[in-house]
Amino acid sequence: MQSKRSPYWHLRTALILLVLLIFIGTIGYMLIQNTSFLDSLYMTIITISSVGYREVTRGGRAPSSMCQVFTIFIILSGLSVVVYVTTSVVEMLLEGRVLDLMGRRRVLKELKSLSGHYLICGYGRVGRQVAIECKTRATSLAVIEKETHAYELCLDDGFIAIRGDATDESVLREAGIERAKGIVTALSTDADNLYVVMTARIIRPDIFIVGRCNSDETESKLYRAGADRAISPHNVGGRRMAALLLKPLVCDFLDTITHGELVELILEDIHISKGSPLGGRSIRDTLIDELKGLAILGVKKPKREFVVNPSGSTILHEGDILIVQGSSSQIQYMKRLARHV
Repeated sequence: MQSKRSPYWHLRTALILLVLLIFIGTIGYMLIQNTSFLDSLYMTIITISSVGYREVTRGGRAPSSMCQVFTIFIILSGLSVVVYVTTSVVEMLLEGRVLDLMGRRRVLKELKSLSGHYLICGYGRVGRQVAIECKTRATSLAVIEKETHAYELCLDDGFIAIRGDATDESVLREAGIERAKGIVTALSTDADNLYVVMTARIIRPDIFIVGRCNSDETESKLYRAGADRAISPHNVGGRRMAALLLKPLVCDFLDTITHGELVELILEDIHISKGSPLGGRSIRDTLIDELKGLAILGVKKPKREFVVNPSGSTILHEGDILIVQGSSSQIQYMKRLARHV
């Protein structure tokens, strides 16, 4: 793979050509006119710059024909090099700004077309992993990152990214938080995560917020600030490692289900909307015909804890959230029933 050319390549090349031309001109005048180094350098500089202050000659003699031809060469070459240097400097100053504006316009255009997407604040190790997991599930998302290296890495990974500070309310609005379905704060400091959670909750009281915390003390603060879930990567990682050590096969099985590696075995959460025909029916009466074989593993009642492994006589109501397991076709059919009005 070819490496990307440095943005300073043109400028470096132009400066090298300029120094080389000055060197050639100085040596040329020394040999042709038999003048000193300083006089030859002086002649080269005033010729390249087209100042033409005065010619330095040996003994007051007129310049020879060879000197005149050489001077013409220096003038033409000098003009070309000076134009090249000037163009390179202007390009270096403007190119980055222009490209940044063009890229920002493209991102804003893409963001305007997004709705029901997820926002990821921070593209460090945690934020990047969250983005990759969402991408595997074909979920639309946008990333907010202020560090240059992480921002460019995010773009290279193919994600829509905004370069800015996620703690800034205007940046969150620019990322489309009013239309977003959820937000993850994966910044490096707890203070920044707390601030983002509070700001997001003020802008969107109904948005689902997952906050990262690096200490147990911050977890309770995130909940008080408005987070729906507070996650410590260290605690989660420790519990995960312990589970793999004690029950590796169970963990592998759950990974297979939750990551959708087995098409015939998918876990999904389904919200029963108002007007759905599922409302008022028992689980036994629901899991018939096309839904036969679908398993309802849990039911989350409004303002109540989960009902784990509910019995067939459990009545479903509007507002319930079902944790179901089954084939892709069964899941999709169940979703259509759940949101039918």
